[in-house]
Amino acid sequence: MPTNDSKPIVQVENLHKWFDLLHVLRGVSFTVDPQEVLVLIGRSGSGKSTLLRCLNMLEEPSAGSITIGPVSVRVEPGKHVDRRQATAIRLQTGMVFQEFNLFPHMTALQNVIEGLVTVKKLPREEAAAIGEKYLDKVGLLPKRDVHPVRLSGGQKQRVAIARSLAMEPKVLLFDEPTSALDPELIGEVLDVMRRLALEGTTMMVVTHEMSFASDVADRVLYLDHGVIVEQGPPTQILKSPQDERTAVFLRSFLESRGD
Repeated sequence: MPTNDSKPIVQVENLHKWFDLLHVLRGVSFTVDPQEVLVLIGRSGSGKSTLLRCLNMLEEPSAGSITIGPVSVRVEPGKHVDRRQATAIRLQTGMVFQEFNLFPHMTALQNVIEGLVTVKKLPREEAAAIGEKYLDKVGLLPKRDVHPVRLSGGQKQRVAIARSLAMEPKVLLFDEPTSALDPELIGEVLDVMRRLALEGTTMMVVTHEMSFASDVADRVLYLDHGVIVEQGPPTQILKSPQDERTAVFLRSFLESRGD
């Protein structure tokens, strides 16, 4: 639930992203308040994942401005982002990917603390204490010394969430965090995300899990061809969309799921 703080955690203004001649993000502007859960929905190729990747500079924006916490980056067309600025804004975010991206040669705990040791330069003993705290938060402390090959998909994703939490970012970015999981494992990851939302974690989530969006989101944003078509409370967007493009997407999505 968003707080009454006047200043958003995330502010995006007129964000564009080109891939050669393909204009993927077309002047996207929005804010995210402290403790808000913003869920992004839309068709494949609508720009949702690219938007998240631009926010943490995995993809360099083509133009526009991004502010996360105390760090602001303004991108002028045809110019590159300064490397130090990109690193500074990346440290304000925690990214959870579809495919976990764990290091296979490291244990669960080693995966969680790698950023603390290499980026934040914490002593390994201090980092381990932090790592154990966040593994416990996602229910995986007993697996601290287990390598990813011996973890289920749901457990791998929970380790990835703990890894992001350990860096104590201003906002967590989830890029379809359950899409690579078997159906029986999706619930354990969504349960962790629900608990984080209840604890006041600021989150942006790209997902096709409409029940999660309905239950947990403070706001749902529908993106189509790189443009924000509409946004609002989940009761409005998911049940009574105002734009026909949103309504068509939701109808086709429910039909494809057999709902």
